[in-house]
Parts: sequence; C-alpha cells; structure tokens
Amino acid sequence: MPPRTHPVRVTILFDAADYRIFVSATRQLRRIMGRSAPDVAALIVFNLQGRDATGIADDYLDAIRWPSSAGRIVVLKSSRPTPIRPNRRGPQAARVSQLRSRGPVDPSRN
Repeated sequence: MPPRTHPVRVTILFDAADYRIFVSATRQLRRIMGRSAPDVAALIVFNLQGRDATGIADDYLDAIRWPSSAGRIVVLKSSRPTPIRPNRRGPQAARVSQLRSRGPVDPSRN
C-alpha cells in the first residue's frame, strides 16, 4: 500500500501568455479525447506532480542554459546502493562491474 500523502494547496501566478498555452493544450486534448480530456487546472497539476527533485533541478538548469563549466551539483543517484564485492580481476574490472550494476539511465534526463 503506498504511503498516504496529504494535499497541499498552492496558488501560482502565471503570465497570461503561459496560461494561454495550457488553455490551448486543453482545447487540443478535448478535440482528441472528448469529454474525458482534462480541464486547465488538471493539466497544470499533471505537469507538476510525480516528478523527482533531481529531475526538476536538472530541467531548471537546462532551461536557464546553466553552463556545464560552472558545475552541476545535480547528480543522478541510484535508488539503492551498489554493493561492494571483492574482485580478483583488478581495480579496473571492479569499476566496470560497478558501472554495469547501476542499471539503465533515465532517458528523460538527457
């Protein structure tokens, strides 16, 4: 059973032009989905929820064109620590096996 969360009410002020983008997207969805299309508020909520902190921070740095040379403190962390196993093939082989054990990288963060 997923942990129970408590909703938080947030008031966001949008520029009219930014809000119109969501209105336009809602109209497009209504043409495709009919009555099951989300309204503007539901579409905004959909775009804000279900994200992780690393993804949000990374998207922001990309959006403001933060230079890589200035440093990126946002690092993709594994959800579980990689166990350290003794390796008899040398330090280079141990490093390769650690990289392989991390699993696939999330392509949405490219």
